[in-house]
Amino acid sequence: LYRTGYEWALQDMLRLNQRLRAEFGSDNDIAQMDARFVLESWWTPLHALGWGVCTVDTSSLGRGLAIVELRHSIVAATLAGADQPVCHLYAGLFGGALSFYERAERHAVEIQCAAMGAASCTFVVGPGAEVDSAEAWRQQGTPAVDIIRRLR
Repeated sequence: LYRTGYEWALQDMLRLNQRLRAEFGSDNDIAQMDARFVLESWWTPLHALGWGVCTVDTSSLGRGLAIVELRHSIVAATLAGADQPVCHLYAGLFGGALSFYERAERHAVEIQCAAMGAASCTFVVGPGAEVDSAEAWRQQGTPAVDIIRRLR
């Protein structure tokens, strides 16, 4: 599911890049635009289709790291009561979108999941080493807020 989301996001971002270039002029590339604007523009159609409300913290994007909070995950709602994060498709979506925007491979992992009783799902998106660390800490029982603090 992760790979499906990743590839889906790459294709979505390619179409978005073409649309924004047509709208703002062919010299404007998506990577030159504000990250929040680009990611909100990408997520808006998914939100309209019921995929949830997404907020991206780009304050650490200079280091290639973003934190995504997702409310109303359709996957988590379907699999409520899980003992592990279940939103792998979403993780792939966020990893693919940030990879396209950053022009560098990014990975994503869910460190908190609504299917496990949390208020929202939280994802870490970034270089492989940081994402691997986040996943290891999650597996050790570290709360999402502490994982984020460690990464910053």
